[in-house]
Amino acid sequence: MRVRNHSVKGRPRKGRRATILLVTACTLGAVATPLALAAASPEQAPAAAAADDRLLPVPQAPRISNGPYAGSQFCGARDGDPVVTTGSPTFGATLEAVAPPGTVEPARPGPRRKVTFEIDTAAGQPVLHRQLTSETSHDAALEVPEGTFTDGAYRWRVRVKDGDTSSAWTAWCSFTVKRG
Repeated sequence: MRVRNHSVKGRPRKGRRATILLVTACTLGAVATPLALAAASPEQAPAAAAADDRLLPVPQAPRISNGPYAGSQFCGARDGDPVVTTGSPTFGATLEAVAPPGTVEPARPGPRRKVTFEIDTAAGQPVLHRQLTSETSHDAALEVPEGTFTDGAYRWRVRVKDGDTSSAWTAWCSFTVKRG
């Protein structure tokens, strides 16, 4: 932006200083606003709760795949519930999202958190309750042994625990097994 320097007897016009201050304020606002919005978004609310050491963030992006190297189907997708076509699916979740650039992450416990997966039939009958230890602080995955499921409707959820501190459970995620 070019600001003209109109002068009266060698002195800059008073409006130039105000224009420079206005441009500077707008620039600072443009940089600070996205950071403030990112910190105030609902996705960051669990991370804010973790800062007070009473709660861990609820695991995010629960997903199912037909195996450890297959693409993931996310819970709550618009195209319906995930469909598993294998007898040994993999369940996964993100334990902690990486903070946006420019924000300060609170001190967090390191890796090796206990992650609990619960899988029930759609009617609520328990099928599998498994606790594992995550080797990273960001992700957890559970590969279910062959023969655990028959064709039908199921649901699952996950939570994370570190010492005496636990997250809330994720919402139940419905899925269908169709192997035939």
